[in-house]
Amino acid sequence: MSAEFSVVRNVRVPMRDGVELAADIWLPSGAERAPVLLTRTPYGRTIMGQMTPPTELARAGFAVILQDCRGRFDSDGEWTYVHSEVDDGYDTVEWAAAQLWSNGRVGMFGGSYMGVTQWTAAIKRPPHLAAIAPECCSADYWVASFDSGGAFRLSLRLGWTASVVASMAATWGIDDPKLRELLKTTTALRAAVVSADPAAIEQARLNAKELMEEVYRTRPMRNNPLWHGRATWLDEIFDHERRDDANWRRINPSSHYDALDLPALHIGGWYDLFLEGTLGTYMGMRRQAPTERARENQRLIIGPWAHWTPMTSVVGEVDFGPAAVLDLNQERIAWHGHWLADRPAPSTAPVRLFVMGENVWRDEQEWPLARTQFTPWHLREGGGLGPETPSDGEAPDRFTYDPRDPVPTLGGKLLGSGEVAGPFDQRPNEGRADVLVYTSPPLEQPMELTGPVKLELWAATDAPDTDFTAILIDVHPDGVARNLCEGAVRARHAGIPMPLAAGATYHFTVDLVATSIVLAAGHRLRLHVSSSSFPEWEPNPNTGAPLGASTDADIAEARQTIFHDRARPSRLILPVIPRD
Repeated sequence: MSAEFSVVRNVRVPMRDGVELAADIWLPSGAERAPVLLTRTPYGRTIMGQMTPPTELARAGFAVILQDCRGRFDSDGEWTYVHSEVDDGYDTVEWAAAQLWSNGRVGMFGGSYMGVTQWTAAIKRPPHLAAIAPECCSADYWVASFDSGGAFRLSLRLGWTASVVASMAATWGIDDPKLRELLKTTTALRAAVVSADPAAIEQARLNAKELMEEVYRTRPMRNNPLWHGRATWLDEIFDHERRDDANWRRINPSSHYDALDLPALHIGGWYDLFLEGTLGTYMGMRRQAPTERARENQRLIIGPWAHWTPMTSVVGEVDFGPAAVLDLNQERIAWHGHWLADRPAPSTAPVRLFVMGENVWRDEQEWPLARTQFTPWHLREGGGLGPETPSDGEAPDRFTYDPRDPVPTLGGKLLGSGEVAGPFDQRPNEGRADVLVYTSPPLEQPMELTGPVKLELWAATDAPDTDFTAILIDVHPDGVARNLCEGAVRARHAGIPMPLAAGATYHFTVDLVATSIVLAAGHRLRLHVSSSSFPEWEPNPNTGAPLGASTDADIAEARQTIFHDRARPSRLILPVIPRD
């Protein structure tokens, strides 16, 4: 379907409290009333219009609204992270449905924070919100700041905070040369990404990375003068560190699945830091949505991408081929065309996965796959890894973790100004004394891993609190060792009485989230075990200091012990898929 369109700029959309939010609207011609597609952004509707051009959606017959969130760019009012998006999302949906050019049905689209604004709008159940399509986001705001094991997402939260404060500095009357330089650098990085110039992107990335290194290392995080007292969302995160805190239940869309009668298209990536959130929202709605209609109309697409990069085949240092590129607008047109304009339903399976290694898409009926054989692979003395059960008396492995010298993050589910996510060779970290390496023999037959991955770890420490980290790695015959998935656990979030008793043995579960790959014969599996990955996660100071409050004086080394004997069998739980 093709249609020309007109554009109306800076439309003022009234909220219930009288505040007006700015929006640009693309209206297709040739239709008296059109289905509406809405995205709400804190990053500027002009930038979003460049990164996600709405013209194709308008030509497909949709009225498209790009709106600045409250207090951002041309919108009035005071912006508050997440909280202001609930009522504003509801009011915008209902305003759009009531316009003369609207057919009364509204859908929402967009990724990252623009996915969050879909879930927050849905909380209040606006009557005219017909479907959503959140990409690379979580409906659990605790997961948006913490790894599932409780480690704080340092580069994401501090990188994002620094960029927001920098972009708002002029509005807030802040004159800070560091913020001016940061704004200049992040603006250059966005422009380079839009231009698709590899050299410009790399230079802008390196500039941003250098600026952010000081931010990541400044303690205490909470009182960093760069925030100028405006990062109230960080205060909220630091004040509510525990996942079961009532604060998160109150504002989490994930607490409302059982009331959301809403079809949703969930899109994520194997190397996206919100993969856990994407999988969680899909499974949550499939299991808990209040009607069979909603439960049966959840769709999941997971590609090989990092955060919000479905439009590229190159992730990290790997080119997954042309099949890896997803045409987001075509997915949106097909999905919302059915729910908003009664067009034929997309003929797709409930789950569509990109299987790395073979680099092909595959349709599935559920997640996790019903045919999964969850198989233990044990850590062994001498750095071995395999399905054989360990014997009695295997000697443990030991290392010292120093928060002042954390293990550098190499790709993975990393997000922050200047950082690059995805698969990268992990061998540069293997010479460190604080990285334990466990490797299997070469595979005799191809092996597929598709599904959740966990590490059951038996460990001891002399610290009152500490972290353990794990990375699952695919080792190629030429020695290149690329990461597949990773996770971390913070002891005080593991259900263990605190403080830890020095030398006592504890059982931890490290959630590496998920992957999908076919490992060819001759490849080997490898596992890195350590206690840090910087700047992906905040280095645990090992002292039990409250999150965000630790100073340089609150840091101590920890001596870590990893057991792998018959009584304490540290082991991976791998999602093996039978190969016919």
